[in-house]
Amino acid sequence: MLIALLATASILASVARAGPGWQCNGPDYIALPAATKLDHIWENCADDQSSAPWMSMLEIGEIMFESMCPTFNSEGDQMPLGWTGNVRQKYIHTVGAVGKVEWVDMGGHPYTGIFQGASQGIARLSLAQEPSPDALNTAPGMGLKFLRDGVDSANLVAMFDVAGQESWNFFENIFTAHIPEVSGPLVFLGAKFYTATNNIRQVGVSNWAMFGEDGKEVANPVFPYRLRFQPTGEIEFSDEYVHEFTEDLKSIPADSVLYNILALDQPEELGGVEAQIGQLVLRSEMITSLWGDQWLYIRHDDEAHDLVLKPEWNQYTPQFGPFFENDPTQSSKCPYSRNV
Repeated sequence: MLIALLATASILASVARAGPGWQCNGPDYIALPAATKLDHIWENCADDQSSAPWMSMLEIGEIMFESMCPTFNSEGDQMPLGWTGNVRQKYIHTVGAVGKVEWVDMGGHPYTGIFQGASQGIARLSLAQEPSPDALNTAPGMGLKFLRDGVDSANLVAMFDVAGQESWNFFENIFTAHIPEVSGPLVFLGAKFYTATNNIRQVGVSNWAMFGEDGKEVANPVFPYRLRFQPTGEIEFSDEYVHEFTEDLKSIPADSVLYNILALDQPEELGGVEAQIGQLVLRSEMITSLWGDQWLYIRHDDEAHDLVLKPEWNQYTPQFGPFFENDPTQSSKCPYSRNV
């Protein structure tokens, strides 16, 4: 009986790891060309265009049992296994819409790798938690991924503020990869992320500069301190609730410019200058996707990896926790592969 139970558990874990459709992690998958990987992801996303259910507060509480390290250091483009042995759940940003995107480079900057332009990308636009139609507050955010030939993808997440905004217009505010200070009840969520990194308010972008879309390693990668994503003003929705936010997103035409991409070259305290370096352009329809909601994995690259390469930025980068831990060589608490 025990052997049978263990065998069943092993089968279930295998199913959870593979997921529906194409498997989008593991060395064989990562070795594929970028275009093939994007095709696999998109086919998975398009297969079932329903949305996942929102997480209940009780279910969200389960995040306290999870290690946060897989959020920062898992390879591949599919959610890894969680502490239950099944696929790791998304406790926040549960519901969203996905679309193929291109990073259109505007030139005139020194940044390398994906910053020089890439066409094999996917963006997921979502809300951090279930909003109330009777309230104005929503918490929009973006997960962004660009595939690369033979090496792992470049990933980032960006929001306006984890506390949200007083509008249902998804494009009301600029998204940033360096969010404002976390306060109030959200401090408990910040404390959970702190178990993996002191840099809970930023995501790193150095990995974006290390490999281009062709998978070739850059000898001397150059990357900005901070990225921001500025709405163009061409896409705008009602401040008041009209219908599900995903209906708004699905109405965006292909080839629309979603965001102007702004890069700050170094901290402002060091004389940093922000300039537009590109545009994020939608190259498909936006669709709701059960696979995108439950399986698509967007890695949060640890800011500490950027700060180790640029230690002069460290003192101007706010960290969570005691002041004596403000050290980039110590702030990342999870194992890390250079190709992640």
